[in-house]
Amino acid sequence: MTMTNRWMISAAAAALIASPLAAQGNIESVCASFSKSEVGGRCAAVAQAVDAAQPQLGILLAGGNPTLGTASTGGVRLGILPRVSLTGRVNVVGARLPDIRDVRTSGGEVQTDEFSVPAPAVGANVSVGLTQGFSVAPMIGGFGAIDLLGSVTVLPLSLAGDDFGDNAYSWGAGARVGLVRESFVTPGVSLSLMYRDLGDVRFGEVCEGTEVVTSGNQSTCAAGGDFGELGFGLTNWSGRLAASKRLLGLGATLGVGYDQFDTDANFAFRAPGLGGTEQIYRFNDVTVDNDRWSAFLDLSYTVLVGSLVGEVGWMQGADAIAGFPSTSDFDPDQGTFFGSIGARLSL
Repeated sequence: MTMTNRWMISAAAAALIASPLAAQGNIESVCASFSKSEVGGRCAAVAQAVDAAQPQLGILLAGGNPTLGTASTGGVRLGILPRVSLTGRVNVVGARLPDIRDVRTSGGEVQTDEFSVPAPAVGANVSVGLTQGFSVAPMIGGFGAIDLLGSVTVLPLSLAGDDFGDNAYSWGAGARVGLVRESFVTPGVSLSLMYRDLGDVRFGEVCEGTEVVTSGNQSTCAAGGDFGELGFGLTNWSGRLAASKRLLGLGATLGVGYDQFDTDANFAFRAPGLGGTEQIYRFNDVTVDNDRWSAFLDLSYTVLVGSLVGEVGWMQGADAIAGFPSTSDFDPDQGTFFGSIGARLSL
């Protein structure tokens, strides 16, 4: 075979591999062009990490109750100033992902361990009574009351190690509608909706040195690096239906939640390339959409206008994406536990 023919065959093979990578799509199908090859297994492992990380980070921001320790709307006090509730909280999620920092191949099957870490977030919430609603009977009021909700959160990712990027920040806004305000004879019941936005987070680094683009979305790296990397921000619509009751300073809140998470993610992975050289494959602006149900329980202790609150919750899992190696220790169908501790001041 002449040198020219070898060059033409190599160029054609590179084009066949690179051309599918140029079209970015949904996380569920983006690795389909690799079929069941080892490259496809590696792609699916990192794509699964993206798909699993997104809702877990989302519930870390949102938590369960948007106002820890109560589901009752604040109403409007007599006079000019509305009722205000301020909450400082620390959220924690037992995050689980396929460990994209390392990969093994056994019998042609890609294998990854499960990476787990308790991920924290520090935040503050505020609720401001906008309308008091109306009473449907003596001692039963607050129907239709509206509170405005706001939140700010920081994810101290730098505390988790060098595999993560810089700290990420989130803001949120929304409203809560009272179905009934808590009184001596009735619990507080409310429905809330919040929108949140999180800046970019990342995990892993496939190239720790200079990366050289070879063709399309492929590149080479002379230095070492992780098996995979991911990076994304997210937006979240968070709905909560909750009921609360307090007796002699002790209170309990029980609620259910529904969250929609949206992301345009970037991810990359290492895999064997042409001529036995290791290649880096990159995907940009991949659409990731997830919906999750959750449930939560708050327990609180109140003295005058201050409350100490603890919360535990659980969020459902989801099926594995197409092509995710069944030999992985990570099971995406398992749910995620989350919790919060905080202090609330109601004025």
